[in-house]
Amino acid sequence: MKLCIIGGGTTGWWAAAYFENQFPDYEITLIESNEIATIGVGESTLPQIGTFLNDCGLQDTDWMDESNAVIKYGNIKQFWDHETDSEQMDWTFWYNDNNEFDEWVKEYRSGNKNKQDMKTDLYKMSGRRATAYHLDANLAGIVVKNHCKRVNHIVATLDTLPEGYDLYIDCTGFARKFIKDKSTIKPSGHLVNSAWVCPKTIPEGYNINFTQSIARPYGWQFKVALQHRIGTGYVYNNNMLSDDQALQDFVSWTKDLEPFNNIPPRKLSWIPEYLENPWEDNVVAIGLSSGWVDPLEANGLFVTVYGIQLLGNCLKRGLSQKAYNRSMRRLWKENCDFIWHHYALTKRNDTPFWQYYSQQSASESVWHNYKTKGNWKTNFYSDALWAMLGVMYDDFEFYQPKK
Repeated sequence: MKLCIIGGGTTGWWAAAYFENQFPDYEITLIESNEIATIGVGESTLPQIGTFLNDCGLQDTDWMDESNAVIKYGNIKQFWDHETDSEQMDWTFWYNDNNEFDEWVKEYRSGNKNKQDMKTDLYKMSGRRATAYHLDANLAGIVVKNHCKRVNHIVATLDTLPEGYDLYIDCTGFARKFIKDKSTIKPSGHLVNSAWVCPKTIPEGYNINFTQSIARPYGWQFKVALQHRIGTGYVYNNNMLSDDQALQDFVSWTKDLEPFNNIPPRKLSWIPEYLENPWEDNVVAIGLSSGWVDPLEANGLFVTVYGIQLLGNCLKRGLSQKAYNRSMRRLWKENCDFIWHHYALTKRNDTPFWQYYSQQSASESVWHNYKTKGNWKTNFYSDALWAMLGVMYDDFEFYQPKK
């Protein structure tokens, strides 16, 4: 197999490292342009990222310090249910073994537990996939690039596919320069399409091991700490809020944080959508090329590594393009559904953004997903995550124990 990866950055080099390690007989070429900047924003991850990097032949000691990475224990969420309620809830990576949640929630609903007790009562530090990472996406791409030993690296800006390869991976980001079928699915109910992002200096005493996701008037703000800085941004809908006003709000919310190397905020924009068929003929779109909807829940790098691993599994097992596309659509659908519930369960109605979501009903579906997605091996978002959503919003109208 002669494999050609077009585009560098995190996606391209992670794909190169994976195929180099998992397919030793493949002839791998990566072609990247020195005229096109990489996005490199995503810094908060899910636990599956560590497993993927192991599949690339790297251990934590091989890449964490060089990527300024830290261990992530979970996500602190605020203001999602009401704009004046500052009560936070700490999400952690726990799994609902033996339906432990059903016993815990009895105590919670009786007033003997609070939301914060969930992270200590149900979370197991020694459990499977108990931690994730915050990492510098740009540096993580470079570290993995330096780990590759037999990838033919070419620097060039392409307008057409080079000849002589059996399979091409399109890692050209939002440009999608080489995927042939650009038909997309635009999931309903997803409003955010822009972000202002900027690095800041870490203040003394800051908890670096939890992502912060703070609901704001027209979207939400993230704070992700690395070893040397904080990455923060305001994710919003620019049809309801002007870019200038969003920037002004973002600056006011981060005024207590010192600038990092005097780097100014930069603007990102996208269309919330994903490809209907990311593998068409001999070209596969992976990463931002395949789609982007909302950075909530650290799903960006997760979707990327899933696309890489799925392609590898399809090639090993001789599975068809249809099987790959069907599985990617399923991932995107479940991913979008989980993110949508964060908005649709809200009681906020302080702006047109939240009024839009307050008119939608998710009370029944959140507990339907809890009941039906118990297998963490076959569901991208298993029952523990749906349970945390129900608890965060104190929405138990349709809750029923599993047994």
